[in-house]
Amino acid sequence: MSDSRAGLLSSSNGKSGYIPINNDLELNQSKPLPDLPNSNGLEGGLQGHQHHVEKSSKKLIAVIALFLISLFSFVSQTELTSYLYNGLNFNQPYLLLYLTHSSWIMIWPIQVISIAIFKHFKKSKRHGYNIWDLIKFKKNIGHSLKHQHRNIFKTSGILINQDIKYDHEYPNSIISFLSTPSIKHIFQRVFFLTIILSIAGCTWYVAMGLAPASDITAIYNCSAFSALIFAIPILQEKFTYIKISSVLLAIIGVFFVAYGGENDSSDKSFPYRVIGDIIISIGAVLYGLYEVIYKKQCCPPNNVVSSRRQAAFSNFCASLIGFCTFITLWIVVLGAHLTGISKFYLITSGFEWLIIILSLLSNMIYSLSFLALMSLTSPVLSSVSSLITILIVGLFEWILFGVKLSLGQIIGDLFVVIGFGVLSYSYWAEITEEDVDEDDDFDATDNEN
Repeated sequence: MSDSRAGLLSSSNGKSGYIPINNDLELNQSKPLPDLPNSNGLEGGLQGHQHHVEKSSKKLIAVIALFLISLFSFVSQTELTSYLYNGLNFNQPYLLLYLTHSSWIMIWPIQVISIAIFKHFKKSKRHGYNIWDLIKFKKNIGHSLKHQHRNIFKTSGILINQDIKYDHEYPNSIISFLSTPSIKHIFQRVFFLTIILSIAGCTWYVAMGLAPASDITAIYNCSAFSALIFAIPILQEKFTYIKISSVLLAIIGVFFVAYGGENDSSDKSFPYRVIGDIIISIGAVLYGLYEVIYKKQCCPPNNVVSSRRQAAFSNFCASLIGFCTFITLWIVVLGAHLTGISKFYLITSGFEWLIIILSLLSNMIYSLSFLALMSLTSPVLSSVSSLITILIVGLFEWILFGVKLSLGQIIGDLFVVIGFGVLSYSYWAEITEEDVDEDDDFDATDNEN
């Protein structure tokens, strides 16, 4: 997510999609599924939904694309935030956490507007009318917004086993949309998730003043293991030695990276190191819990909803997290200011604002791709995949800034890559299969003149 662990993977102290997917899939393997139980562990069955689960090369491509986007956007955020802290002496970590997570509120509106405009251009080209025709523009935008809200409403209904069959069952205004039981259900769950995510993020900033960065990097990234542990009872994740060994191998790799470099004599100046390690351990547990609960409460099962709708819905949830952060986390910023932990001051430098905005944009791209990746696959796989950023950040700083890679770092990176590769193999079916529900993704207005 923002991932509050951003910055932990850098050599410095600073760091913390919707992707349109064509649903015209080639059928390599197909099997109709009747009323399925919810694979996310939700109670009850999903009555009335017709499903087709297929091997989908399009979904595999989407997963790979999301993975690559998340990697490089994370590197961008890491380096920008590192420069902000170390190059510009920015010292308002809680404010940055607040701005970063609050910025997610823009993810879904950007998606909705961009898709609506894209569909207008698409229809204009198809039917041969002027793209600047304001009447057609207003009509097409309105139809697209209505259709996208309907898809979100129907997807949210699946999470509470609500089957929508008739037009009169759909909300006809923004107020009625926000007042529906399914949307209220999602908002309540997201609010709870936001609290967990915010606490996990704050533990990093507290621990940074008590323990060395190497400890924090190694311990916080153990959230991949805690995600696996929580996934077994909460998501009914099947326990296998392949999964647990690959996760442990990746975490061992993180420890090699954290402690495999030259010893930093400043590490000896942490008298409260044990307390810091305990605090960051709590953060690692909470972050793993956050990922698993997000998958259970906010992600429709892969065998019920197409990958395109899953990715779109994850962006909707991201915006809700941003809104919940905006209305709650300011309390932490104010508390840090009043207690003297982190004094608030107005940012007057235009260049400083530029770096902050670029960092926020990088984080938004990372977050939407990471959430979509978690929706399409598994929180365990997504959590381990984020560890690959350790390798990318190391290579980036070596190539551009001449930061040498130690033998320990190279061995650790190798362990992480092997662990991720083995884990990907164990989740192969989940990565490559999806539900095909053409009616849900079809917009009848596409055929209108």
